[in-house]
Amino acid sequence: MPGLMNFGSAPSLSRSVLEITSFAGIDLSSAPADVDKRRSPDAPNMMPDSKGNPIKRTGFFLSGNYGERINGAFIFGDHTVIHAGKRLFCDGKEIWRGMADSLSAGQIIGDILCIFDGFEALSFDGDSVSPLCDKAYIPTVLISKNADGCERETVLRGDGMSTIFSLEHEPQEVISLTVNGSAAEYSIEGGIKFVSPPEEGSEIILKARYKNEPAGATKEEFNLISDRWKESFLCDTGTETSFTLSQKGLSGKKVKAWVMDENGKLQEEKEETDFSVDRAAGKIVFKSAVPKTPIAGEDNVVIEAAKHFEGYKEKINRCNQSVAFDTGGSTNRIFVSGNPDEPGRDYWCVTGDPFYWPDTYYSKICGKGEKIIGYSIIGNSLATYISNAEDGRSIVIRNSHLDEEGNVSFPIEKYLQGEEAVAPRGFVYMDREQLFLTARGVYAITTEDVSGEKYTQNRSYFINKALCAEKELEKAFCAKWKQFCVVAVNGKLYLLDSGQKSYERGEPLSTGQYECYLWTGIPARVLWEQDGKLFFGDEKGNVCYFSGDTESAGSYEDYSPEGNRAIEAYWTFPDFAGELFWRNKTIRTVAIQLLPYARNKVRLEYRVKGFWNPLKDFSDKNSYFSWGSFAWEGFTWSGDSTYRTATAKVKIKKFDKCGFRISCTEKNRSFGLYGFSVEYTESGRYKK
Repeated sequence: MPGLMNFGSAPSLSRSVLEITSFAGIDLSSAPADVDKRRSPDAPNMMPDSKGNPIKRTGFFLSGNYGERINGAFIFGDHTVIHAGKRLFCDGKEIWRGMADSLSAGQIIGDILCIFDGFEALSFDGDSVSPLCDKAYIPTVLISKNADGCERETVLRGDGMSTIFSLEHEPQEVISLTVNGSAAEYSIEGGIKFVSPPEEGSEIILKARYKNEPAGATKEEFNLISDRWKESFLCDTGTETSFTLSQKGLSGKKVKAWVMDENGKLQEEKEETDFSVDRAAGKIVFKSAVPKTPIAGEDNVVIEAAKHFEGYKEKINRCNQSVAFDTGGSTNRIFVSGNPDEPGRDYWCVTGDPFYWPDTYYSKICGKGEKIIGYSIIGNSLATYISNAEDGRSIVIRNSHLDEEGNVSFPIEKYLQGEEAVAPRGFVYMDREQLFLTARGVYAITTEDVSGEKYTQNRSYFINKALCAEKELEKAFCAKWKQFCVVAVNGKLYLLDSGQKSYERGEPLSTGQYECYLWTGIPARVLWEQDGKLFFGDEKGNVCYFSGDTESAGSYEDYSPEGNRAIEAYWTFPDFAGELFWRNKTIRTVAIQLLPYARNKVRLEYRVKGFWNPLKDFSDKNSYFSWGSFAWEGFTWSGDSTYRTATAKVKIKKFDKCGFRISCTEKNRSFGLYGFSVEYTESGRYKK
């Protein structure tokens, strides 16, 4: 009997597994085939949890409406100050109107909030608002000045032979001249000239009025935001009546004067009653002589006057950019710029006093065609950002300098070359480095960049393609929220996570890139952080905040005046092409590891040949019971809030590549992604 032929067993297809258990952010810049499997090429409205896993963001809710677009927000102690339209509000109550309807900047010096809107600089002390000019410091610009003239008595002795007697100063007016008490014939010609020589030993007494040189010493500078100033005089004869100021053409405002009494205290005199004023000549004349100073060498007359200095107040009032910077990197002084009449110049106040802006406290940072965009503080240095900078020197570094007399200046120490800042509100300090928005993305300056010779470095590689394509990038508004740098532009928020960094070959000159996220449907005009929450104001006067309650289902919807709307959030995985892209793939099982929520619902979708198709919905089994989110729909008694694993048997056959997406697009539903896995086989060559 012939033997049986053994053909052996049919070969079985080996199964492979794709597993992702570690996630990063989004990547909108790389080619689809180059996106790391940990990242997503499309994932709106997601953010990282404490471990970097993607979770759905919470929604935003209305805090208040101010009727006009939001131009600024300032946290001042326990107060929230909002600039809306042309009005200013404190804790919801209107406190001022008549501002510019444009973005404003604010700085706190001591117990004063100063706001610069490009129209009129304001100060707020927690109780009331007033223009900065109304409380302006009145400087004493000159001291130890001389009165216009004084009376002096000169005593001489005749020798019986001389007819000419020299004088130290030629008198302006002779009051009297006597020889031994009797009148004598004389003339004043370079001295006293007698017709006949006075007798030997005779007493010659000349009483005359002399003109004084103004003299005086500089004490303080004129204040740019004030039209008033003071000058002080020293009267040492008790005969002075007329005093001329350093400025002519005084305004019609009240002139004030004080005269020291015998006890060394200044007593106020009254215009018209005690003295008259020649405003054209800048001269004050007392009706009676001022007594000699009771304290030797100390000024005993103080005069305060006013004059309109053309364009002085506007130098500060028209500024809308500011930063607090002082010696050692402290924040006791305000720098301002943004005046359209002086785009390359900035000004600063004295330390600790925002009501005194000396007229010599300014710096011309850049030339014609250039302008100051904004500021940042880097260590002990002030960085000033320039647009259209010559030779690419777009960042000016200044430090404070204290001379031997105690005078402070802020000389330029160096320039940094690199990308130019484009947005006046595009500066954020994050994680020991300063970030700023440019036409090529978000760039950073580190302390090492300032002390060394490095260029600025890009930090936004993963969103550069999308961010740099945004229109009117110069209108973007940036803010710090927790560990994020947030960029608001055109209804979107781009988030750069300083807690997650990586190195990318696409930016070899940068020491690292921040992981990034994108939120959509957010009409933010201005941004700020308050009590740990992210707030924003929009064009319609709404002030909104993002909920910090991740547990409540009610946190997952966005405010809308027509009724709160759902948040469309999903996580798209990079296209899956197996081990050999040219072979047919078949998928039989998909598994998801989810972070459960009280109200959880996700949809798994897949894409083949460019079309998305629903695969499976996961809802009730991935929820847990919570009284705060109680609802009969999707009700469960489960108290298990640990992560859940959900699997789905599928049949996706004969494809070369396949995409997957996990979405959560309903109101009051959320999800978090901890893991994703696909079991598949490969067989045969792919044929289209």
